[in-house]
Amino acid sequence: MTNEKANGSVTTKTDKLPAMNLESLEKLAGVGLEKVTMDDLPTPRLKLLQTNSEEVDESNDKYVKGAKPGLILNTASNSVYGKDGINIVVCGYEKQWPEWRERGSGPKSAPVNVYTPQNRPTDAVRGDDGKFRLSNGNYIEETANFYVLILGDGVIPEPAILSMSKTGLKAARSWAYSLKNEFIQNPTTKKLFLAPSWYRIYNVSSFKDKNDKGTWFGYKIEKGDFLNDENIFDTATAFNESFRKGKVTAKYEEEGSNEQSGDIPF
Repeated sequence: MTNEKANGSVTTKTDKLPAMNLESLEKLAGVGLEKVTMDDLPTPRLKLLQTNSEEVDESNDKYVKGAKPGLILNTASNSVYGKDGINIVVCGYEKQWPEWRERGSGPKSAPVNVYTPQNRPTDAVRGDDGKFRLSNGNYIEETANFYVLILGDGVIPEPAILSMSKTGLKAARSWAYSLKNEFIQNPTTKKLFLAPSWYRIYNVSSFKDKNDKGTWFGYKIEKGDFLNDENIFDTATAFNESFRKGKVTAKYEEEGSNEQSGDIPF
């Protein structure tokens, strides 16, 4: 028996397969996909939709069915998550400073450069628009990337990248602080140690925010239960290992796509 997803992929319910067939399938795990690398796959990104997002405009060719402002979109599968948000575990984190050309100054493209906090240009000057400008007219943008697994009842955890910049940095810093202050105590030795980032489940949804420049939807991060599924824990551990080895990296496909929504102008 199969279950066809909205993005065209088909998952097989292995509990309905005869044991002999399942054993044969397991021996052939991954066969035929040996040459497929991360460069051949889209970067699964989570995008918080805004009122001016292309995906919510039915007249736009990038419209996604069911997309509404305030909902979260998976840009790889075009899955839209409801108002209750999604449950995730964090498997890795990094701060980057992509260098962008100004919108309208050329075709949409990948960033000119991507810097780390250690090697970002020190001559960038913050302009009246809040952007850190370089001498060449481009700007660099502080971006917090969370490498996560999307969790759901009865489905395989799905890896994705959740990026925050601009107004989203406040939520990113608060989230990072929470992760860095999750300690476990050994009941025998009473010793405290820092938990791995995927030890706790977080719910990610949205809320409406505003300032003197306008209104937008921001990320709302809430602590959930501890992760007690051993299989998911192992999957998260493997995802973290891939991240640490550089096998999974944040790819910026076009100007603005690294932002928490891609559409907030401030």
